[in-house]
Amino acid sequence: MNIKYKSVVLKFGGSVIPDINAVGHVANVIKKLSDTYDIRAVVVSAMGKTTNNLDAMAHGVATRPDTRELDALLATGEMQSAALLSMRLNAIGVPARSYNAWQCGIKTNDNFGNAIVQHMGMEYINALYGIPVVTGFQGVSEHGDITTLGREGSDISAVMVAVACSADFCWFFKNGGGICDKNPNKDAGAEMFQKISYTRMRELMTDGRGQVLHKRSVGVAKKYKMPLYVSGIDDFNNGTWILPRVHAKLR
Repeated sequence: MNIKYKSVVLKFGGSVIPDINAVGHVANVIKKLSDTYDIRAVVVSAMGKTTNNLDAMAHGVATRPDTRELDALLATGEMQSAALLSMRLNAIGVPARSYNAWQCGIKTNDNFGNAIVQHMGMEYINALYGIPVVTGFQGVSEHGDITTLGREGSDISAVMVAVACSADFCWFFKNGGGICDKNPNKDAGAEMFQKISYTRMRELMTDGRGQVLHKRSVGVAKKYKMPLYVSGIDDFNNGTWILPRVHAKLR
């Protein structure tokens, strides 16, 4: 990965933090990358199947859970990930602090379960203390209620945080590495893109390529011209750039 970018927001999805044991591995990856990059923030999803388990709990007590209360419950998954990862980072000598959406000024409308981000106020983060570890998937309405951005909404959070932090790019860690022309789980002949445009990426998602990234996250990246990079957590170089076309800082 021969690039000139330096500042980055890192996004770790639930698939690469399946359980508590993976938190240490993610922390080690962050520590390694901090030697090369200016990590403006880390955005995390809930671990593994946490969100599904919380949703099942909600439906165990109510056939049709109140949407406001459901969002308040589901958002706790990301809070766990952010706090645990921050603890581990500090334990290995990387100063870090966890932040919930309302501490970052992530304002949304009140469309519970599928809220739209309307304002980012990253000035609330004390960036002087190490690396901010931000909860993905969530925001806060104008009335002070916790909202969620829809399933896989942490991808949207990551791009919005990258834009608000004026990062050079946003780096997503996903199981399976970069973006392929076909679904690699169904087609043995699938080939990975080195670079792909925002438009082509959205077309692949529409054509059933799969939920590699949340479609709205790609739309936000296109709007703000934020370069995205998608790779596996153990193979940084085997990934895909999602760009307007060919970016000047890539060679």
